[in-house]
Amino acid sequence: MSKTVPNDSVQQAAKRLSQALEQLETKAEQLVTRLRDARNVGDVDEDRARLASELDEARSRASSMEDAAAEARTALDAAIRDVQTALGEGG
Repeated sequence: MSKTVPNDSVQQAAKRLSQALEQLETKAEQLVTRLRDARNVGDVDEDRARLASELDEARSRASSMEDAAAEARTALDAAIRDVQTALGEGG
């Protein structure tokens, strides 16, 4: 009977160890999932920041192009007036 009691204790200890290892594995999987999710959120934040920067650059270029178009329109209007004046004086 003395062999039965230690054997039961060993079996119980083995069972507790097995349960503890299962819990550890579950927690490790949850941690890996949380880390992966955090990395994905970080990637999204980086993409958002990059896209915001690109949008700012595009807006700046668009503004510069609008300014250049306005200058070209003014120059073209002046050239048209000059041609009209020259035709009016020459004709």
